[in-house]
Amino acid sequence: MGSQMSQLKFSSFLGELKKRKVIRVAVAYVIVAWAVMEGGDLIFEALRLPDWSVTLLVVFAILGFPLALVLAWAYELTPDGLQRDRPSEPTNTAPPASLPSVAADGRGLSIAVLPFGDMSEKQDQGYFCEGIAEEILNALTKVEDLHVASRMSSFHFGARSADIQEVGRKLNVGAVLEGSVRKSGEQMRITAQLVNTADGYHLWSQSFDFKLEDVFKIQEEIASSIAGTLSLSMKRTPTDQGVKVSPKAYDFYLRGLSYFARHSAQDTIFARQMFQHAIDIEPGFGKAWAGLAYTYGFEYMYFNAARESREEALRSSARALELAPDLPESHVSSGIAHCMSMDYGKADTEFRMALQLDRSNYEAWYFYGRSKVHEGDLRRALELFEGAARVRPEDYQSLLLQAQLYVSLGEPDKAIEVTRVGLERARRILELNPDDVRAWNLGAFALLRLGEKEEAERWMQKSLEAAPRDSIVHYNATCFYALAGEAEKALDCLEQCLIKVGNISREWLEHDSDLDRIRSEPRFREIVDTLIGRR
Repeated sequence: MGSQMSQLKFSSFLGELKKRKVIRVAVAYVIVAWAVMEGGDLIFEALRLPDWSVTLLVVFAILGFPLALVLAWAYELTPDGLQRDRPSEPTNTAPPASLPSVAADGRGLSIAVLPFGDMSEKQDQGYFCEGIAEEILNALTKVEDLHVASRMSSFHFGARSADIQEVGRKLNVGAVLEGSVRKSGEQMRITAQLVNTADGYHLWSQSFDFKLEDVFKIQEEIASSIAGTLSLSMKRTPTDQGVKVSPKAYDFYLRGLSYFARHSAQDTIFARQMFQHAIDIEPGFGKAWAGLAYTYGFEYMYFNAARESREEALRSSARALELAPDLPESHVSSGIAHCMSMDYGKADTEFRMALQLDRSNYEAWYFYGRSKVHEGDLRRALELFEGAARVRPEDYQSLLLQAQLYVSLGEPDKAIEVTRVGLERARRILELNPDDVRAWNLGAFALLRLGEKEEAERWMQKSLEAAPRDSIVHYNATCFYALAGEAEKALDCLEQCLIKVGNISREWLEHDSDLDRIRSEPRFREIVDTLIGRR
């Protein structure tokens, strides 16, 4: 590790020399000085100046060389004149400590990507800066032996000047990537730096100037540079190279990502509109088609299982596969759509292809697991949820869903074991983001299973108040009160979910053991028959 840190230090120093244009100034100075001495020799001879005048010229040239390097390091020539260059490294230049691994399990190096700062003149490009950072985060997941904290965790810290050591402690990562974006028309500059969370030492920093149409290439270049700095290798796919996109289409695409990340019913609709605008401008934009397919698939699963959403999910995911067959998201969106259509064989094929393209893709593991629950293959669903929890160590959802499956399979001890771990993860997420409705909602089940009924009811009520129009929250409340032995309250929530709020998947409902205590209730069958009639 000592030799690796020496390489990191040298790489960081070399990058700083390039950034400040010191190397360029040195080369230019040598060329100009040589030309001046050659020309001076001829002119001095013609003017019959004494021999020592040539020697004096050489001495001045030599003495001026280090002065030029110092000035190049400290100042930058800009359109506004000569300005002092800000150092990208902290005043503490002690050698960095060994980069911490993900956790005590020692799975390798770890990194968090913070949303980039908005350096535009009007300060109105926040969504764009977040989108750029998210795309770089996704590119970094292709780096082998590198754990990347999820957007849900790292973006909580915002683009403000974060305490790097606090980020490292709360997210359990050894390094943080932060930066800024300056966008002017179709021209962009991204400045990024990789910081060791143990001591604040800058491991790498660089600026990138480019046209917006080359943004995918630059994102991959940044991820590749970081991988090289950490002496890791990065998986390449055919879609990484030479991809260009219309600046306006890409702008709408990033707006769509920003809305979609909020995971509410209304924001999912807004995201769909943004992805559709991107497609209208550039019909061949495969990533936008995949995003569009996600919005329909998520609406069907979480908000309203209407036939139209399922059909649109199938249509848009098919187009995404046609345009971007090497994009894991294309296959995940297709897998979700086929699962919702109960074509489980096709869903299997698509999810397996997504994992073949990217084994670190959390959505592929997670939604493949949900597909298996719909199908009734609970043992396979457990394996897939375990994979989701492994690739995203901060995720609570896949663990808490495992607990439900272990109960269904008659393994209550296993259910309690994963419940404890899942609840601890949910608490950590809520510490970072108290507005995470799903953490309150699923965490209530964990507390109930552990015998903390009073706190469990507070958590469930908090999620219902925060998301009164979210059908999946009401469905989970149905399961919660059924498990708590409050049948009438459970049926009220089910009716609210199916009739007043939206719709849910009938297949999930039929395989959900949490509802076993109310299945014999006549009112339960009436509500389910209403669901069947609406489909």
